[in-house]
Amino acid sequence: AVMAPTSVQEVEPKVFFANERTFLHYLHAGVTMFSIASGILAFADTEAGNGWAHSYAMALLPISLFFCMYAVHIFLWRADRIKTRVPGRWDDPRGPLFLGGIVVFVLFVSFCIKVYYLFYLHDFIL
Repeated sequence: AVMAPTSVQEVEPKVFFANERTFLHYLHAGVTMFSIASGILAFADTEAGNGWAHSYAMALLPISLFFCMYAVHIFLWRADRIKTRVPGRWDDPRGPLFLGGIVVFVLFVSFCIKVYYLFYLHDFIL
């Protein structure tokens, strides 16, 4: 049960701006990832056997969309908590770890597939 605070918690204006700044940083990350994925889709040569590039880009597109949706969700959630001065944490400790883990996983899978493609399909010898 959440107990009502006995005194009103004062919120400085810089807290609102920090929330907006964090929102813009997450949107920037999502838009940058979307731009990279779109560039890969546009410029990857499918006839040279780079079908994996399209799969990689198609994996990045929903992740970038999820970054933007997460940014909006956290911005609105945190703004509501700031406005109502709810006591407790105003951050999300698990969300960034989850988003970063997804990106690292996709990059790792892409790296492993490229190494497999280089060493086993092309008989690469050091």
